[in-house]
Amino acid sequence: MDPVIIVGGGPVGLTTSLLLSDLGVPNVLFERHQGTSIHPKAIGLNQRTIEIFRRLGLHKRIDAAAAPPSSVARTGWYTSLAGWSDLHGRQIAVRDAWGGGQYAEEYAAASPAPYTMLPQIRLEPILRAAAEARPNATVRFSTEVAAIEQHETGVTVTLADGERVRGSYLVGADGGKMVASALGIGFSGPTNLVDMVSAHFTADVTPLLPNRECLIYWFVNPDLGGSIGSGYLYHLGPWDEAGHSREWVFACGFRPDDPERFDEEAMKERILRSLGVNRLEMDLHSVSHWYIQSVVADRYRGGRCFLVGDAAHRIPPWGALGLNTGVQDADNLAWKLAATLRDPALSPLLDSYEDERRPIATTVAANSLHNFQNHGDLIDSAIGLDPSAPPSQGWDALRTLWSETPEGKRRRAALDEASRYMDHEFHAHGAENGFAYVRGALAADPETSTLPIDPVTYRPTSRPGHHLPHAWLDGPAGRVSSRDLPAPGRFALYVDSVAADGWRAALASIEHPLQPVVDVVEAGPTCAHEDSEGTWARLREVTPSGAVLVRPDGIVAWRCHELPAQPEASLTRAFDRILTIGEHL
Repeated sequence: MDPVIIVGGGPVGLTTSLLLSDLGVPNVLFERHQGTSIHPKAIGLNQRTIEIFRRLGLHKRIDAAAAPPSSVARTGWYTSLAGWSDLHGRQIAVRDAWGGGQYAEEYAAASPAPYTMLPQIRLEPILRAAAEARPNATVRFSTEVAAIEQHETGVTVTLADGERVRGSYLVGADGGKMVASALGIGFSGPTNLVDMVSAHFTADVTPLLPNRECLIYWFVNPDLGGSIGSGYLYHLGPWDEAGHSREWVFACGFRPDDPERFDEEAMKERILRSLGVNRLEMDLHSVSHWYIQSVVADRYRGGRCFLVGDAAHRIPPWGALGLNTGVQDADNLAWKLAATLRDPALSPLLDSYEDERRPIATTVAANSLHNFQNHGDLIDSAIGLDPSAPPSQGWDALRTLWSETPEGKRRRAALDEASRYMDHEFHAHGAENGFAYVRGALAADPETSTLPIDPVTYRPTSRPGHHLPHAWLDGPAGRVSSRDLPAPGRFALYVDSVAADGWRAALASIEHPLQPVVDVVEAGPTCAHEDSEGTWARLREVTPSGAVLVRPDGIVAWRCHELPAQPEASLTRAFDRILTIGEHL
C-alpha cells in the first residue's frame, strides 16, 4: 500500500499522521520547517479535541503539561495591571469561562474530557514525539514539497531537492502555504480586517496580576484606542506548583502611530504601555505580525487531495475554534481514508468529507469574527467609549462608569449584560460540543433531523449527525464513557441486552461493504457495560429494543427506535444510505 502523504507538520498534520497510524495506514509527513512552532499561536483545546487525543492515548501527557484548571477558569477586562492613578489598574469586568466556575458541572456532564489550556508550542512537541514513535509513520521535518502531481491511482510529490515520493492520497495541512494553490482552490470570506502583532516573552508578571484565576486579561485603555488597540495578555506556562507562569503572550491591533514593523525595543515599550508599568525585566522570544481574517476554502477536495486545518480555513482566534476545528477535520477524514484503502467499495465515504466539514468551518469562521467584533461593539460600547473621540473623553466615560450617578449605574448594568452576551466566546459550549452534520455519511430520517445549534447551550442527542452523548458506564475494566467504546476505525451498533441477539443475528446475515466494520456494543442496565446511573438510558433516545449506529469519529450515523420485524432490512437500508452521500437528506 502506498502511504498517505501529509504536507504540513503542525498540530493538524501531526494529528492526521497519528490517526492514520493507529488505523494501520502507512503515512509520510513532510514539514518544511526544521522543528515545531516557535510562536505560541493557539492555546485552548476544547472537549471534542481532547476526546480525540484520548483515543490516541495522549491525554495524560497533555494533561501533565497543561495549565492548572484553577488558573484558567475566568477572563477579565482591566484598564491596566498597575494602579498608578485612580483610573489605572482598575477592574472593569470579570467572568467565568471555558468550563470554569459556575460552568464546571455542565462541562463535566457533557464529556469524559475537560476543556484544556495548552499552548501550541507545548502541544506540538508531544504530537511530534508520538507521531515519530508510531511504526506506520515516517515524519520528515526540514523537507519542503515543491510540486504535486495526481494520477489515476495515486499522488506523487516532488520535494525541493528533486526527490519524488508516491502516495495513495494527499492531505494538505500546510496552513495554506502551497497545497490549495497547487490544486487551484480559492478562498472566500473577509481578509486583512485588522493588522495585529503578538509577542511571546518571559517576565515575572505574577505580582501585577489582579486575579490569579484569569487566563486572559483584556485591556481597555482610551489612550490606546479601546479593546483591540489596548491588547490582551495571557499566560503560557510552564506552570509551577502554585500555578504561576513566567511566559506570556501579548497581542494588540496596530495603531496609526505604531511602527510598520515592531522591533524588539518597540515591542517591549508597547507591552509596558498596555500593562501600565514603567519597567519590567523581560526576555522577548518572538514577535509575529498577522491579520485577522475569516476565510474558508471554496473546495476541500481536489481529486485525491484533501485540505484540513488552516489549509482549509483561517479563523479568527476569538473563541479558540481554529486549531480545534482543524483537529476535528483530521478526525473526520482519517477514518474515511482508512476505510477506503481497506475496501475501495467504501470510497463514497470520501465524498462526504467536504459536505460535512465545510459548513462547520463556515459557521465557526462567522461566529469567531462576530466574537472579535463584540469586544468593541459590546464591551467598549457599554462603557461608553467612542473610538473616534479623543482619549480624554474615553477616560471621562470610565469615570462615569464607576460613579454612583444614574448614568454610571446604567452603564454598569449595560456592561453586565454585555459580559453575559460574551458567552458566545467564553461559554460557547454548544459551538464547541454541539456541532452537527446535516448531510453526509448519514442515514437520517425527517423526524430525526439535526437540531439547530445554540452556540451557548449543548444539548446531547442521539439524532444522526450529532456526536454520541457521553454517559459513564461500568464495564469489565472499570468506569468507561459511552464515547470510548467504539474500536478504532470501526462502527459501533449500540444495543441493550433486551434485543442484542436480534440485532447481532441481523448484522451477521447482511452482505454489505459496511458490515465487516461494524461491532455490536451492549450498553444498558444489565449489560457488560452497565448503565448503573440510568444516564445512557435517558440520552440514547431509543427504546431498550432499539439501536444507535455510531461512526468511528463518534458521530451518530443512524438510529432505530425499536427492533423492527426485519432488522436486517433496516440495517441494509441504513448502510446503503450512509454510502449514498447527499442523496437522502
